[in-house]
Amino acid sequence: MKLRSIAALAGSLVLGAGLVSCARSSDTNTPAMAKPSTVSAASVELPATRVPWAQVGPGWLLTLWSPAPGLAPWQTPAPGQPTVATARSTLYLIDPDGDRYVVTTFPLSDAGAPTLADWSGDGSHALLIGRSEGLPSTIMNVDLKAGTTSAFTVAAPVNEARYSRPTGAAILMTSSRIEAGSDTTTLKRVDLTGTEQLTYPTDQIGSIFRGTYLAAPDGTSLVLGTSTGLVVMGNDGGVLATLSIPGESECRPVSWWDGKSTATVLASCDVHTPTQTFASRLWLVPVAGGAPTALTAPLNGTGPDLGDLDAWQLPSGTFVQAAGACGNQYLAKLNADGTTTPVSVPGVDAHSSIVVVGVDGTSLYLQASEGCPGTRSLVRYDPAANTSAVVLGPPITGGDVKAAISYVGTR
Repeated sequence: MKLRSIAALAGSLVLGAGLVSCARSSDTNTPAMAKPSTVSAASVELPATRVPWAQVGPGWLLTLWSPAPGLAPWQTPAPGQPTVATARSTLYLIDPDGDRYVVTTFPLSDAGAPTLADWSGDGSHALLIGRSEGLPSTIMNVDLKAGTTSAFTVAAPVNEARYSRPTGAAILMTSSRIEAGSDTTTLKRVDLTGTEQLTYPTDQIGSIFRGTYLAAPDGTSLVLGTSTGLVVMGNDGGVLATLSIPGESECRPVSWWDGKSTATVLASCDVHTPTQTFASRLWLVPVAGGAPTALTAPLNGTGPDLGDLDAWQLPSGTFVQAAGACGNQYLAKLNADGTTTPVSVPGVDAHSSIVVVGVDGTSLYLQASEGCPGTRSLVRYDPAANTSAVVLGPPITGGDVKAAISYVGTR
């Protein structure tokens, strides 16, 4: 698959969501904007009927975009400007050329604008959640080819919902409730109409389930994050293995480090002592047992890196999603000793919060935004060439990229 438009845009676009630091720097009605250079008109907007479904695969993105710009808490919309209270969100498919296909739009409801939760492994459906405090959660299943939406409601507040693997034949949901003064998180599998298939026995795993999990590519097992490490659970709810990480406690399975292989889990873990909680570091954990390997060095809560959350391997090196100050996240590169060095992305303001969406060959897709909060753009960044190109959001379309998911296939 060619990268015509993105390659042509690289180096000619800057991120239009020029961003301010977390400090209150302006009370103007619009977010601070960086001055964009000339914008190429190579990418176009097309109807969903033009999607070449046989080509949908690596390099494609599923995004939720709003015409309303993101505003800091102290800012108010300019007269006539779309707002989150009035704007309809648009669900786009974006191809590797940067062309975007309009799948459907979502009107506001009592639950507000929906959030994009997942993309099915077969690439044909999108999962969204509509929720508001005090109201049931609405789970929306969008047929991307037909542009139709089916939905059901869940009485318990849904923390997270994802499709089952490999194809999205069911939905996995986590919910939390307070019992005896402590939070309890449950994990359920339901069919696409909301009918329960299984409540996983997370209260019988010998530790506290923390609500994070990673599904095996074939859908036959899950890796759960717990208060003491990781637990591998079968699709029937049986515990298959307990994976401990010496010196670590709270762990979250992040991804399969070997791609679609289930040999090694990348996990982000915290260390707790009676007096202090140390920042997260990344570990490579063999699922079959054996000694885990630390990917990143331990952190002491000082310096720019306040926690390592995720990592990706590219030909140009290993890149890390790092937590910074004031709730921001940033992109860093892994050094040989396990420490990280912040990466300056061309066209992205130094104060921007950068979240990695996914990988496409030699490039990273990034969602760049102000950290508290602000307007976000979707950016393709090539570390080897040190070039970046805006795919969606300012300055191409304006508005705000609410969420983006890269195609992962049947992982």
